[in-house]
Amino acid sequence: MKWYESICRIIRRLFKRNKNNSDEFDWELLLFGRGSSTKERASDISEFQKKHELKETGVIDGPTLRRKYTEHESIVTLIEDKVEETRKNEIICDGKKIPIEWSMIRTFNNIKGLELPENCYKKYDGHREPTMFVAHWDVCLSSQSCFNILKKRGISVHFCIDNDGTIYQLMDTNDIGWHAGNRKVNAASIGVEISNAYYLKYQETYRLKHFGLRPVWKNSRVHGRTLEPHLGFYDVQIQAFKALAKALNLAYGIPLVAPMENNKFVETIYDDAAKAKFKGVVSHYHITKRKIDCAGLNLDEVLK
Repeated sequence: MKWYESICRIIRRLFKRNKNNSDEFDWELLLFGRGSSTKERASDISEFQKKHELKETGVIDGPTLRRKYTEHESIVTLIEDKVEETRKNEIICDGKKIPIEWSMIRTFNNIKGLELPENCYKKYDGHREPTMFVAHWDVCLSSQSCFNILKKRGISVHFCIDNDGTIYQLMDTNDIGWHAGNRKVNAASIGVEISNAYYLKYQETYRLKHFGLRPVWKNSRVHGRTLEPHLGFYDVQIQAFKALAKALNLAYGIPLVAPMENNKFVETIYDDAAKAKFKGVVSHYHITKRKIDCAGLNLDEVLK
């Protein structure tokens, strides 16, 4: 027996059980409206069947159920898309909507967004004033994969930037994310994971997924050593990162500056960043020598 026939039988049983109790959930009435009589509802069903070139029985059989659900799904999709079209380009900072100069935004309260459960981060009572924006690469093939791992591990980051440049906000920036491996830095910062599987062996996967070949970054320096060639960020991801940094500057005044010494960009741990005293934009490796992300990304040049 096909799946839709089984569903149809269940629906008919529910209807039979509930027909004498109008307060209970009634599938047939839900699907075809609450007419004043069973005869009117049967007429509505027959009209639907005629419209869809089905046998006019006046009852919900398998083919009728499939077509009705398809129609319902289509309407819901259109409504969702209309909501997406009217959605403004904004991020959420302490419950307030902050404009961002980027069109591909999905916030945690958006229909197609991603929201981390509260056990993954610390809710902050009062108004937080973060002073640093920390960049990570996720070593994942997509922001969805990164999101799944964050949930599984019970950790968090405020934003993800996907391969196509879509920015996902996973939590309010007023709450404290667990992303830096440093309590003081977490309390003083906002974090972003930029999707990038890093290893060259994944280049073909990106091509097959129609994102195109990633840039290959050579001679990236971090902590005094040169890394083997590795995958870098798509240009659209860097542009999304810049737009996000600018929006956070608007929201919190986080300076659009990177760690510098003697007019040269720092490519290793930066003491002020590790102590949460720096005000600006950093990579994860500026906080700890245990990390190398985002080696090859010259933040000083990106933020100009």
